[in-house]
Amino acid sequence: MSRDTITKVPFHSEEGKRLLKESVSQPFMIKLFKKQENNTFCGIHSCALAMSAQHLGRGSEVNLDGDTDEKNVPYLESNMFSFAETKQAVSFETADTVGVTLDEFQKLLEAHRKNFRCTYALKSTLDVFREEASTALGNPDSSQGVIVNYDEYQLEQDDIIHGHFSPLAAYHSARDMFLLLDTWMNTTDVWVGAKDLFDAMCTVDTDSGKSRGWVVLDP
Repeated sequence: MSRDTITKVPFHSEEGKRLLKESVSQPFMIKLFKKQENNTFCGIHSCALAMSAQHLGRGSEVNLDGDTDEKNVPYLESNMFSFAETKQAVSFETADTVGVTLDEFQKLLEAHRKNFRCTYALKSTLDVFREEASTALGNPDSSQGVIVNYDEYQLEQDDIIHGHFSPLAAYHSARDMFLLLDTWMNTTDVWVGAKDLFDAMCTVDTDSGKSRGWVVLDP
């Protein structure tokens, strides 16, 4: 049975490209983005993407018009567990088996000495999410970034996966849509409505007993 009840616009469609031109966006995140390789590393991968985009936005290591040399990218899904900070926050065995919760995602950022704000969706509102996320995405140098923890099934991105992490990369105010760079390898990166995304974050993670939510990475 089809579950196509949520309006989404594929990022790489003509309409998706037009929306990007009309939006506040983060070209470093878009440039660095690729799908996760490990099935349970969506949180690890999203953390690496956000920290790398922030780091590279401070300098000129990335040519936004050419190919990205990974030797200039400090944090990658493939090297995150080479950092003592990562291993201090979460064990490889846990991440490789069940992934990470939003609590553990915060521990990752804390261990890497990053400034951030974490909000559990059920303790907040759509208006707060929209304001915090759109403001952060208004920094084209990725000095701020946004990672969302949401229910992939509820958002109709997958028929099996539930808890998931992915970065946001743009906000279109007139359409009230965010560009979701979905890290899961079998999904399409899409523009999705703020309310639909917020509702998918208002679901409860059975591992933590808490709702999902979002993280704003600060300078």
